[in-house]
Amino acid sequence: MVILGSTGSIGINAQKVAKQFNIKIEALACGSNIALFNEQIRECKPKFVAIADEKKLNMLQPQDSKVFVGEEGICKMLEACKSQKILNAVVGYAGLSFSLKAIALQKELILANKESLVVAGHLIKQNIMQNLVSTKDSKHTESNTRNYMLEHIFPIDSEHFSLWSLLAILDSKKQSNITHYKAFKNLYITASGGALRDFPLEKIPYATLSDVLKHPTWSMGQKITIDSATLVNKLYEILEAYWLFDTKNIHAFIERSSLVHAFIESSDNSLNASVSHADMCLPLAYGMDRFKAQSSFCITPLSINDFVKISFQKIQTDRYPLWAYKDLLLEKPHLGIALNASNELVQQYFLQEKLPFYALAEVSMQALEKMKDIKTPNTLESILAFRQEARALAEFFIKNLKQR
Repeated sequence: MVILGSTGSIGINAQKVAKQFNIKIEALACGSNIALFNEQIRECKPKFVAIADEKKLNMLQPQDSKVFVGEEGICKMLEACKSQKILNAVVGYAGLSFSLKAIALQKELILANKESLVVAGHLIKQNIMQNLVSTKDSKHTESNTRNYMLEHIFPIDSEHFSLWSLLAILDSKKQSNITHYKAFKNLYITASGGALRDFPLEKIPYATLSDVLKHPTWSMGQKITIDSATLVNKLYEILEAYWLFDTKNIHAFIERSSLVHAFIESSDNSLNASVSHADMCLPLAYGMDRFKAQSSFCITPLSINDFVKISFQKIQTDRYPLWAYKDLLLEKPHLGIALNASNELVQQYFLQEKLPFYALAEVSMQALEKMKDIKTPNTLESILAFRQEARALAEFFIKNLKQR
């Protein structure tokens, strides 16, 4: 298999699972942590390696691996790989081009990069359907695109993996992709509430970077931890679920223990939930080899005492103001481009402690309001133009905030 974003937490866990399952890693790619990357190269002995930043090439110790550099280089590396599975664990918008390349190569995309679907879900769906037509696969039609999306994209987010596990009908006799899914009425995903879920409401606008990075249940990178505090991360996941499961009937609640990841409501009004300890190795195991995962993979078991911790609460927009835009994003999912572009920019300022916490939501809300009537961009070029416009607006709003 191929691992993009190998030095992040997802990439590191993927290598652990690959070792347990005896899966050969053909290629690795990383962003900036070259010291760890060199260790991974020595351990995994991949045929190909790639780094995002050419300036760090002199620090790389590739051993006998062929080296690729930059976004274009990583795409060329994917073309050279024979592996059928590609894990995209690159953080942020930078991961989009690799998801599109994996789809173009008709590989199975193990997707941890939220932004691919948030920014270009419609384009990815379109490309998958074009592949369907070009291969003349008579087993699939437009009416079950949802299934076909899931046969080509395996979601690693705990919420979407949980929805997949609740909906998928596994056939133990078929060593192939799943083709059948249960019907549902509503989908529900959960949120931890982030680091500020119990913060005094009046103090939230001026919460410090240190406050925001203290996530109560998950150990994650800075970006996703901040996105958890604003609930941007959950808005991304709502959009991901929209594209993967082809429905707008998606809802979210806060579940403080992070034990319940998702549940589905069937047509008979019964609910089925996915409950487990927070462990990214579980979705990774199923994405890498679902049959081995079923038969030989386990995480820490729950005890009866764990269940008393479970409680649900509604998401309040006075604490999470961006959540008020959830319905607009489902109505106009291309606005995920504006949300992503503005959020990534304003977060850079917050990480440098140049803007207060309230700016994270305020700038993105202003960008969404300004761009909500612009039509859907249908090409990669128009997505880029839409994104650039959103970033320019965000820059303008940030400048105004700094002048207050």
